[in-house]
Amino acid sequence: MIARIRSFHSYREALDEWSRLRIDSPLLSNEEIENLLFTYLEFEREIENAQELSRLIESAGGEIKKSTTSKCTRYLVFGDASFYKNLSNYQDYPLVEMILIALKNYRSSSTKPIKLSNQTLNFEKTIIMGILNVTPDSFFDGGMYFNKESAVERVFQMVDEGADIIDIGGESTRPFSTPIPETVERERVIPILEEVIPSIDIPISIDTRKPSIARKAVEIGAQIVNDVSGLRDPEMMRTVSELDVPVIIMHMLGDPQTMQLNISYEDVVGDILMFLAGQIREAEESGIDRDKIIIDPGIGFGKEVYHNLDILRRLREFRCLGRPLLVGASRKTFIGKVLDLPKEERLEGSLASAAVSVINGADIIRVHDVKETVRVCKLIDAIYGMR
Repeated sequence: MIARIRSFHSYREALDEWSRLRIDSPLLSNEEIENLLFTYLEFEREIENAQELSRLIESAGGEIKKSTTSKCTRYLVFGDASFYKNLSNYQDYPLVEMILIALKNYRSSSTKPIKLSNQTLNFEKTIIMGILNVTPDSFFDGGMYFNKESAVERVFQMVDEGADIIDIGGESTRPFSTPIPETVERERVIPILEEVIPSIDIPISIDTRKPSIARKAVEIGAQIVNDVSGLRDPEMMRTVSELDVPVIIMHMLGDPQTMQLNISYEDVVGDILMFLAGQIREAEESGIDRDKIIIDPGIGFGKEVYHNLDILRRLREFRCLGRPLLVGASRKTFIGKVLDLPKEERLEGSLASAAVSVINGADIIRVHDVKETVRVCKLIDAIYGMR
């Protein structure tokens, strides 16, 4: 279950969403839309004491409406600033507490540091994660760093360009890619980890879906596990818990072979938030420290172009979960489709996506083009004073 804050740019946008979610539309003007704050409460099943929740909302001066869709139990709660202030009188009520925590997280521009094994990941500035794909078939740089010498050289280059984290992966998860054997992935990444980790001061993240690769990488000195399958493998969940390292939980619809087939969301941001909230809950139950979890909405992983654009536009909603937010839009297909450009010419689109992400609440930007992104994010941080 989650509480998430929703802002609308116009009444038309709100009407379209409420029609899709089958919520009786309140009669509001564009001006009223700008002055009201909307919260969705979403649950996997029907909740008890729904009437008591309605009574509390109305007594605080707000309104509540229920969606009639079948995917989950959803309530729309809204009111002006005084309503949310009055809600604090009922914060002992768990569902009200959820709303107030979500609102606090949504409005916050600061993120709690994450402790690594020998250093701390601070979010006083936007964190830049450089991508190293040691693969022959990744969608953008497949084959460019497939041999050890070029891969190691690229790591040092990204460090010089200002990367804060290096994310190393040996298996392509591009659309329609097939899994590779564990032995192949191990042969690709382990020698590089063994060479670069003793030589650089910034943390290494291991991009893998395989528990054994994650374990071996951390034994060598990797400090973060990046699991694009979102800890859906119970063995990976147990492994991360035992390793006691930070983990990136990403949303993907299905797996790389199927994720771009039969794409369907009731509400793309809401659906992803429900998944991430559920995985965070399962991770905590498995012994993973909540303070070591980073979330990633998974741009391009089972999303149409308009889904990716919607995620970037509404990115701040993900801050409601109170965890550091990573975005990886670099060079991806949606940029090429919007701009009608091949992957080699998507630098400007990648930088625009990074800029929007930072302005809308991202803490970590995962990119191929480190030097250019560092410069863009440094200026945005300075302009907005966001950190």
